[in-house]
Amino acid sequence: MLLSLHIQNIALMDEMHAEFSAGFHALTGETGAGKSILVDAITLLLGGRAQKELIRAGCEKARVEGVFDLSDCPAALPLLDDQEIDHEENELILSREITLAGRSACRANGVLLPLAQYQAITALLMDIHGQHAHQSLMDEKNHLRFLDATGNEAHQALLQEVAAACAAWKQAAKELEQRRRQAAEAGERVELLQIRARELRDADLTPGEEDALALERDKFRNAEKIESGLRDAYDAVYAGANPAAEALQTAVRRLAAIENLDPAYAALRARLDGLYYEAEDAGLTLRGLLENLDSDPDRAEEVQFRLDLIRRLSRKYGGADTKAMLARLHEMEEELAGYENLDGIIADLENREKRAAETYRRAAEALTASRRVLAKRFESEIETQLKDLNMAGTKFSVQFTPCGPSVSGSETAAFLIAPNRGEQLQPLSKIASGGELSRLMLAIKSVAAEREGVPSMIFDEIDTGISGRAAQVVGEKMAAIARRRQVLCVTHLQQIAALADRHYLVEKYFSDGRTRTRLTLLSGEARVDEIARMLGGDPQSARAHAREMLKDAEKAW
Repeated sequence: MLLSLHIQNIALMDEMHAEFSAGFHALTGETGAGKSILVDAITLLLGGRAQKELIRAGCEKARVEGVFDLSDCPAALPLLDDQEIDHEENELILSREITLAGRSACRANGVLLPLAQYQAITALLMDIHGQHAHQSLMDEKNHLRFLDATGNEAHQALLQEVAAACAAWKQAAKELEQRRRQAAEAGERVELLQIRARELRDADLTPGEEDALALERDKFRNAEKIESGLRDAYDAVYAGANPAAEALQTAVRRLAAIENLDPAYAALRARLDGLYYEAEDAGLTLRGLLENLDSDPDRAEEVQFRLDLIRRLSRKYGGADTKAMLARLHEMEEELAGYENLDGIIADLENREKRAAETYRRAAEALTASRRVLAKRFESEIETQLKDLNMAGTKFSVQFTPCGPSVSGSETAAFLIAPNRGEQLQPLSKIASGGELSRLMLAIKSVAAEREGVPSMIFDEIDTGISGRAAQVVGEKMAAIARRRQVLCVTHLQQIAALADRHYLVEKYFSDGRTRTRLTLLSGEARVDEIARMLGGDPQSARAHAREMLKDAEKAW
């Protein structure tokens, strides 16, 4: 139930606050006063489209906040728990902020939420029936949804089961079709894969071998330079005219002769002795490298051929290195293995698709049976409601037509009506007037209100196209709904306004050079004055009539 509403910078509303309670609330005012703006603000609060046009001229952002009592909406609590939103006091503060830059923020008890999760919560709190919503009755595509909405928990569970079964069946059929198409194309694909896999397999690639081959090739290309460098180094260290090793050996002998005279001489002799052995070892290593220089032209040609093969394969397979090409070979071999098992896979998928189809068929048949039972009760309840709404004698029927499998089941529904006795049932779109559609929609809402559902409902000028006694019974019907649900009704009819538990006036006023809209809770003579204004005519007579209407409403309810 909505406890309070606070609006900032929405159209003509710079700052507006209103308190609400249980029961029937009427909102009235002159045309253009801002009643629709109030509904737009609540729609925004509930997660409706964030239109920056709603932001008051001259302002950068707009905000709307609503406080809800969750005592009558236990279904919302698990969703709040999932988002770790505190609700110990059974109170939920929802807020929505939009900016001229196009940003929008949704919060629940201060916790920022994605719009989809926010809307999942608000959908359980309040239902808005706009002034043109009754026109949705003209489209038969909506009729099945209206019928299903009046079903109990078991019926709702069947709807979910059918939707899930249909999705599973479609997925199984899709995968089967993909595999069958794959099988049809398998011949050419398998031949291509076999050729490519054989080519990579025959290449006998080793991960990273191209780097070692490139190094070996560079050695062959620089053979003379390498030999010259090694020989010069060998001569300088070990085998030349004045090799370093020989000079170090001479230095060691000279220091050995005097090492007993000073510890420093002995230490230096030991160091040079170590360098001599290092030089001797380096010389022997250099000699070994010279003796083992590979100048085999056949090996050089072999290395270059191998590198050319790897580069050609690399270009063919997307510039990949040997490691990536081996991974690609593995993928090809797996795909080829998959083709070998394709017949078995298709057989398994055919069985899966058949089972999914059978599961859907059973669920759809159960839903069809449930709908037929529901339709009989729905027809009776709608006719009773229409009788209360001054449409006694109206016949109402739900007509089912089989259709192809869908997430909604295996049938469509159409509402037929015969407003007058003796007439044949005909589709709503052909014979129903605007006033009849409004009352029929209210009848549907009344039936739905008797089931477990959202605790708060808003009717935005549902009284379009009706007047007189019909307006009175519409008001009485909304008042009856308000015994079980909180009802907020934007109306232009005095009969409905007089029946409300709380009456609010929406009006424009001019202040500080700007036009503004405010919402005022009426009582006493102020409420008499507003209903008199709605009645029109002589002010004194209208006021007297207004008082009588309020007295009659008080007695009736």
